[in-house]
Amino acid sequence: MSSPVFSHMFGTITLLGVMIVIAVIFVGIQTIIESSLQKLRLSEIAESVAREIVELSSVHTLGEGKLTYMWLTLPSEARGQGYEIYLKDLGNGRFLVRVQLQIYQQVRVVVVPNFGEHAVQVVAGEVKFSDNFYVSNKLLLPIPEH
Repeated sequence: MSSPVFSHMFGTITLLGVMIVIAVIFVGIQTIIESSLQKLRLSEIAESVAREIVELSSVHTLGEGKLTYMWLTLPSEARGQGYEIYLKDLGNGRFLVRVQLQIYQQVRVVVVPNFGEHAVQVVAGEVKFSDNFYVSNKLLLPIPEH
């Protein structure tokens, strides 16, 4: 016959084990939900940037200027995490807009903004126009202070 001390000890250990398993499952589910919400936020940012590129391209190709720019309003963080927007020219008038957290995950959107006479292209790397004006194919948010 087992002692009441051992029964109590085994019951307590089992109860603690069940509590730990439930806590781990809860944290796992919360992480999965947060990850899917973060991916949704990043895809919204990517779609917004892609729409702005199409609008900018239409203004540029229908206009007659050599340089066209547009003010882009973006959230400085995605749920407290910094992120990066990267543009790549895929050729044939297609661009890749990649938005990813600076830690992990990425969302990609392919956009075809070129129409009109003058094709729009993505700058490779970074180009300096003056002391305070740079053009780049990458944007880090929040913007690091120099």
